[in-house]
Amino acid sequence: MEETFSLHVDAERELHDVSDMLFGIFLEDINFACDGGLNANMVNNSSFDGIYLSRKGYNQPIAILFKPEPHDLIDRLRYWKLRGGKLESLYEDPVAENSWYARVRVQGQCCLENLGYNGAKRHSKICAMSIREGQEYEFSYWARSRDFQGSITVSVTDENGVALTGTVQLGLSSNWDQVTLTLPGIRTGYGKLVLQFEGQGCVDLDGIGLMTIDTWGRNDARWSQGRLRRDLVEALRDLKPRFMRFPGGCIVEGNKPGNEYNWKDTVGPVINRKGKYSLWGERTKDGGYHQSFQIGFYEFFLMCEDLGMEPLPTVFAGLNCQFRSRHVLNTHSVEFQEKVVQNTLDLIEYANGDPGSNPWATLRAEAGHPRPFGLKYIGIGNENFGEDFLEKFEVVKKAIDSHYPGITCVLSSGSSPKGKNLDAAWARANEQFPDVRVDEHSYQYPGWFLKNHRRYDNYRRDGAKVYMGEYAANFPVFGLKPNCYKTALAEAAFLTGLERNSDVVAMSSYAELFSLSEGEQWGQNLINFNPAHVLLTANYFVQRMFSTTVGDRVVDMQGKLPKGVLSSATATKDRVIIKLVNTSSDTFHVQFSLAGIPDDRAQVEYLQSDDLKAANAMKFNGTPEYAVEPKAMEAAVQNCTVVLDLKPYGFYVLTAKR
Repeated sequence: MEETFSLHVDAERELHDVSDMLFGIFLEDINFACDGGLNANMVNNSSFDGIYLSRKGYNQPIAILFKPEPHDLIDRLRYWKLRGGKLESLYEDPVAENSWYARVRVQGQCCLENLGYNGAKRHSKICAMSIREGQEYEFSYWARSRDFQGSITVSVTDENGVALTGTVQLGLSSNWDQVTLTLPGIRTGYGKLVLQFEGQGCVDLDGIGLMTIDTWGRNDARWSQGRLRRDLVEALRDLKPRFMRFPGGCIVEGNKPGNEYNWKDTVGPVINRKGKYSLWGERTKDGGYHQSFQIGFYEFFLMCEDLGMEPLPTVFAGLNCQFRSRHVLNTHSVEFQEKVVQNTLDLIEYANGDPGSNPWATLRAEAGHPRPFGLKYIGIGNENFGEDFLEKFEVVKKAIDSHYPGITCVLSSGSSPKGKNLDAAWARANEQFPDVRVDEHSYQYPGWFLKNHRRYDNYRRDGAKVYMGEYAANFPVFGLKPNCYKTALAEAAFLTGLERNSDVVAMSSYAELFSLSEGEQWGQNLINFNPAHVLLTANYFVQRMFSTTVGDRVVDMQGKLPKGVLSSATATKDRVIIKLVNTSSDTFHVQFSLAGIPDDRAQVEYLQSDDLKAANAMKFNGTPEYAVEPKAMEAAVQNCTVVLDLKPYGFYVLTAKR
């Protein structure tokens, strides 16, 4: 069936401004997004500080149903294997206050190995360090000799011992020294780090790093601490996001006291940072998810600065994850004042303060960034809900408003897009905090997103604004692959509604952002990666097509759309952008009447697949396979008219010059 319909777009008739923060991103260290992904260091448990979640009697269903107290599993030498000799974990006279170290006792020959980040699942015994022929790699370490006489060499080999890099000899002294060496890549493949000892005595090691020299920000003095994997940052850059929310997500709250995310543990020299287990270890067989915080708040702020994003840090609100724990701080206690209120104020000082008068700002300056980061937004809590949370939010917000007027606070509304928790958050926001952003979350089946493209048409315009902070069409449906085209098309339909209502929807961000292929804890993710490659999902392309083309004003569009076709139109001073999503199995011919548009060639980018189950895919040790990706074409503009064919299940973005 083919049908023709007409639309009239008048770019001179502006309905309202588009929020300049409409499309952003959300980064949580889930699916090995930071350690094992964005963190350029390929060495797993690089500082011998391994703390993991004990899985004994504990997993996510048990945690949600019974809320037991989880336990730390101290395993400081995990992911290291010594062949010959003896390996010990020690703390006496360490490099840094928070850092344990490894002692290797050598009597003859021994070999210390590390496989890297392989996802702690089906590939848990597989080499995971990606080496490319012709590339150079930076190997760094802290070490000291304890009466050691002999030699130590380092290289990367494959599982059969075949060298992937050259071999370099390590130097030692009797004091802790940090040394950096260069390893040349001589073969392409996945390998393991190999330290070969020959001699007698003891060697102490800490803070071991191996990364390509081509990291993001290399040779930039600001990037003095944690280092980022360039290809993953570039994938984010291409989205042109307006903000980044960090660090979560559930890890903000933690699953017990002490497991909540404390930003102060994540800044300063990497060797000083104090790691902890990630609650997402509940979805790995051995709880094997340690947060090293090599990607911490300093790196977060720098990445935002480099990519032109506003930082949106989210802080602990005094409640551990309400789905996993019953632990809550008393709002009127000294502990709440210190761990929540003061920690939040100190974070703002770290970001914006004067290094000459504030110690946290001094720490920022010492890292290489004396200028303020210009923090304007802050989230208080993640998926928290209930009267006690709302009271805690009020206390923290009043402290922020008192000390730092002009900072916009984000209020959690729970985890569901409907119900009493959402309603209570909105009622409190509109009554007491009309200047906040209310953080809504929605993980639903694709049909929900199709039905809710008009969700925000009737939201009040004179109160708080919406932040759709986490959403994805990922509700488990029999036969529906994660990130298949059906989910991407449904999200495109939903986003037309966000764009049309961008006077009340101030911000939005998809979740989750990154995932290690075949090592994920969460099924639906925007960008997949393995040690060597990056895969962009169909959902990523939808996000990019919206975020890189949105105008600054919503403009009038008249005409009756066929059933199953959804649209939005925005404009800038020099172009008009029309988005059309055909969710039906029919083909449509659309004739646009574009008032005041000169004759020219309109640019059309589109995403289309007849197979709704089609999905881009990549295995842990494979290369990207693209079933769905954008295509481009041109359409003639003649006498203020453009004709376009909408194929079944197609998402089209038409851009015409004004």
